[in-house]
Amino acid sequence: MKTEIKRAIEHMCETNHVRKVFWHMDEKVSGLRYGIKQGDDAIVVGKDVLNMEGPYPLKIARKTGLIHTCSDLVVMGAKPLYALNSMQVNDINEAKEVAEDLKKQSDGLGVPILGGNTQVGDNLTPCISFVVFGRLINEPIPDSGAKTNDRILMLGEVVEGSIGERVYRAKTKFDTFLELMEEVDIHAAKDCSRGGWFGNLSEMLVKAKKGVRITSIPYPRITRYMGNYLIAVSDVKEVLKIAAKHKCPVVEVGRVTDELSMKMGDETVVEEQQMMDLIKKLPYRCAKS
Repeated sequence: MKTEIKRAIEHMCETNHVRKVFWHMDEKVSGLRYGIKQGDDAIVVGKDVLNMEGPYPLKIARKTGLIHTCSDLVVMGAKPLYALNSMQVNDINEAKEVAEDLKKQSDGLGVPILGGNTQVGDNLTPCISFVVFGRLINEPIPDSGAKTNDRILMLGEVVEGSIGERVYRAKTKFDTFLELMEEVDIHAAKDCSRGGWFGNLSEMLVKAKKGVRITSIPYPRITRYMGNYLIAVSDVKEVLKIAAKHKCPVVEVGRVTDELSMKMGDETVVEEQQMMDLIKKLPYRCAKS
């Protein structure tokens, strides 16, 4: 467990230098609300929300690439509208097979793929990237807004299995979350992807300058990509009601604290000094309201 915790923490900071290179690009875009300086799940310009993911290895992209790219829009409070993809493959027959799998994801989610690019060549590494465009429903939900005494909940099932199973699990999570937005004050939300649920929870807390007391282990491999959501709320009762309506699993992970540390039960797994170091190292600025 200690090795995985260390890996998750390191994973959070591995792109710091890249973000710093582009740091002042935010100032060049009129109407930008979430960009490089927020490092959130998607970009927000006015009411428009955009996300790009990949390049994914071909096998993963065919099963879940579009699903995951859409997931990052929804967790920020947006409805995905349409997408583009860019693939490079060995030959045109492989491109046709891949396109059929992408169409299954597109049809299942109701997010049309309107175009993109296809590269064919013997010396290419087969992979795919996606861009999804969406529109905010209300205000954007940041990953940084957790408040003291908030309950951290994990929403949705692990996105795995066949394409159909993955689409069903993701769509259930999307529909549940979008209804929650209408009925519950969600202070913070993040997709469990890079760094696993522990790494993503750590990032939420570092950005909020808060700690947590973890009271359950929702999945034993804490660094694994899962594809469900971590949300910070004070009203658990209403969340349970809406999740039950959609038959969407929800598990309480822990409670947000003012103490700048991460605890599992009585054991401190991330000390205050380490949290302070992460706060100093992580390039981050609060979004403008």
